[in-house]
Amino acid sequence: MTETRAAFDRATLAFLFVLFAVTAARIVALFYIPLGLYFDEAQYWAWSRSFEWGYFTKPPLIAWVIGATTFLAGTDAEWAVRLGAPIAHAVAASALFILGRSMYGAWPGFWTAFGWLMLPGVWFSSSLISTDALLLPLWSIALLAMWRLMNTHAWVWAVVLGVAIGLGVQAKYAMFYFFLCSAVAAWWLPPMRQALGQGRGIVATLIAAAMITPNFIWNVQNGWATARHTAANAHFDNTEMFNLDELFEFVFGQAGVVGPVIFFVLIWALWRAWSRSSGLSTEEKFLIAYVIPPFVIISAIAFISRANANWAAVAYPGLLLLVTGMLFASANGRRTLVAATLVNIAIGVSFVAVIAFNPALANQAKGVRTARNWEETANEIARRAVVQPGELPFSAVMVDDRATYFELNYYWRQARREGAPLPPVRMWLLHGTANNSAESNDPMRTEEGGRVLVVHLSPEYLPLVATDFTSFRTVEHLTVPLGGGVNRELEISIGEGFAPLPRDEAFEARFRQQMG
Repeated sequence: MTETRAAFDRATLAFLFVLFAVTAARIVALFYIPLGLYFDEAQYWAWSRSFEWGYFTKPPLIAWVIGATTFLAGTDAEWAVRLGAPIAHAVAASALFILGRSMYGAWPGFWTAFGWLMLPGVWFSSSLISTDALLLPLWSIALLAMWRLMNTHAWVWAVVLGVAIGLGVQAKYAMFYFFLCSAVAAWWLPPMRQALGQGRGIVATLIAAAMITPNFIWNVQNGWATARHTAANAHFDNTEMFNLDELFEFVFGQAGVVGPVIFFVLIWALWRAWSRSSGLSTEEKFLIAYVIPPFVIISAIAFISRANANWAAVAYPGLLLLVTGMLFASANGRRTLVAATLVNIAIGVSFVAVIAFNPALANQAKGVRTARNWEETANEIARRAVVQPGELPFSAVMVDDRATYFELNYYWRQARREGAPLPPVRMWLLHGTANNSAESNDPMRTEEGGRVLVVHLSPEYLPLVATDFTSFRTVEHLTVPLGGGVNRELEISIGEGFAPLPRDEAFEARFRQQMG
C-alpha cells in the first residue's frame, strides 16, 4: 500500500484540473439538454416541495437534495432540479481518487477517478437526477472510510463510515449491501475484523442506525410504502420465472454502463483472482468483497424474474478500483487502461452528440423520447383545460398515467404561480389501493367529478375509465411531435358525474380481459 506523500503533487493537480473542468462542463450542459424532466425527476421535484422522512417509492435524500439545489439556485428550472447529479459524481470521483491513491499510489488514484468520470453510465447519470447519482458517492466514501479504518484503526473513520452508510440508506436501500459486503470482507480479512473490534464497528453501526431510524419510523407509520415498493420492483410474482434471457441482458448490460473494455477486463480480472485465490493481495480481497455480493444477488434476481442494469451500481466503485489497480501494474495493462478510458470518452461524446443533434436516432431509445416535449404537451392540455366561452369550467383534469400526472404537475407550476385558472390534476385509481405516489397523493375524488377533462396516455384504459362516469365522451385525439418523426399520442375525453365502480373481482376480470 502506498500512502499519500504530497498533498499537491502532479497526480493531485491533474485530478483537480480534470475534476473541475469535467464537472463545470456538465453543469453548463444542464442548461442546454434538449430533454424535459423525466417523469421520475418530476416526481422527485414534487416531493421536494415538502420535507418528509420518506416518500412513497424512495427514501428521502433525493427530495432533500432537489429542495436544496432549487433553493440555492433561486429557481426550479430543469437544470436546477438536476444540479445535484454532476456534483454528486464529482464527490464520488474525489473519494475514489483518495482511496485509489491510498491503495495503489497517486497515478492509479488519478486514473480511477478519471475513469469514473468517463464511465458511460456516469455520462448519462450526470445529466439527470436519480437515486443512484446520490447513492454512489456515499458508497465510495463508506468504502474509503472502511479501508482507512482497517489501516489506521482511527475512530474518526468509524464515525465517517457510520455517517456515510446512514446517508446512503436515505439515498437508496441498496446501501444495505454494504453490510453484507463488509461481512464478507471481515470473514476474508483478519485486519478488517481487528479494525471493527474494540467497539469501532459498533459505533459505526449505531451512527448509521440513528440516521436510518426516522425513515424506518416513517415506513411504519405509512404501511411500509417505500419498503413494499422496493420489494415489488423485483417482480417475484412474475409467472414466467427462471429467465436466462433476463440474466444475460443484465450481465451484458453492465458493458453499457462501465464500458466494453472495462467489462471484459473485469471478467479477466475476476477469473485471474479465482485461479490464484490463495495469492490475492489485501487490496484485491477487500475490493472483490465489495463487488461480488451485489452482482451475485442481482444476477439471481435477474434469473428468477428481471433486473435493471443499474441495480448493481454499488459494485461499480470497487470494480473500477480493482480493474485500475490490476492494469496499472504492467506497461501493457496501462496501455489497456488508457484505451478503455478513450473508448468510454468516445461513447460519452457520441451520447451527447446524438441527444443534442440527432433526435431521430435519439428517439429510438424509449427513455429519451419519454422525456421529450412535455412542456409542449402540458401547454396543449392547459389550453383545453381552461374555461371555454359558453361552457362550464372543468372541476378537475384526470389522467390515467403517473407520467402525465407528474409532468403536468411540474410544467404547470409557473402558470399556477401566475394565477392561471387551471383545474387540479388528479390520478385515476385503477385498482382498489394506491400503487404509486400519484395514486396515493391525488386520486380522483367523487366531489371533484362534476365535469372532468380526461387525458389518456394509456388508451387501453379508456373503456374502463368510461364506466367510472355517468356521462362520458371522447372529444379529441392529440398528437404532440417529439422530433425525428416520433409523436406522443393522447386521447382527450370529457366525463361527467364521476362515480367509480367498485374495484371488485368483476372489475379486475374486466381489466384482465381488456389488457388481453
